Amino acid sequence: MLVGGFLLANLTVPGLVRADDVAGFMKTIMQERQDAVVLTKTVVEMFDSERKMEGLATIISDEGLAVISLSGIDPGSFYRAGFDDVNVKDIKMVLADNTEIPSRIILRDPELDLAFIKPVEPLDQKLTFVPLSEHATPEMFDQVVILSRLGSAVGNVPSLAIARIQAIIEKPRIMFMPDPFTGLVSGMGTPVFSLDGHVIGILLLKFTRGSDDYAGDLGGISSLGLLPVILPAQEIIDVMEKAPELKE
Repeated sequence: MLVGGFLLANLTVPGLVRADDVAGFMKTIMQERQDAVVLTKTVVEMFDSERKMEGLATIISDEGLAVISLSGIDPGSFYRAGFDDVNVKDIKMVLADNTEIPSRIILRDPELDLAFIKPVEPLDQKLTFVPLSEHATPEMFDQVVILSRLGSAVGNVPSLAIARIQAIIEKPRIMFMPDPFTGLVSGMGTPVFSLDGHVIGILLLKFTRGSDDYAGDLGGISSLGLLPVILPAQEIIDVMEKAPELKE
């Protein structure tokens, strides 16, 4: 019994230590980066009516340049034909202290479900941001941390989730799929980190509906038509380097 107890202790204690380490890493990420994740309030005009929506964005520069899920501000962006009459009338970033910053959309990339927004007027303050240049690349089954916020109805408080990389999509470009449920609950436009605090990328949606000839699928998560994926930081950097609009 003594030997059994000793073996059990040696099997369980290291697991508890690892869990404590992960919790420590998550707390550090929250303390350092939570203010870089902001709510967005968007007013969209579509089909002759207005719709107000809350979403999430990640600030990627101290001047307030931020990335957001395009589908979160343009509900028609994932339809192949698109909706010509969808108009974003107003968008604001809501900081952690609930300060609202009038913003504007400066670039849309429907293929990546990606949009860039920035304050309409230069800010007097430097904002907390996630530096995309300091990025990491995960492997299958690696644990990752998703930093998010809850909506204004529950106080705009930050939230964290731990997930594992469940798939690596290689074509037409590298993307990483975390646990889909955790990804969807965390919300699009949120940053994903390695345990050591380096950003991996931004959580966005990937269109997964089959081709016209083969519309069926295997009934898995991809059968929903939309899949939460992590767009790597380097992919976002590549978009920025090719976009003169972002160099204003």
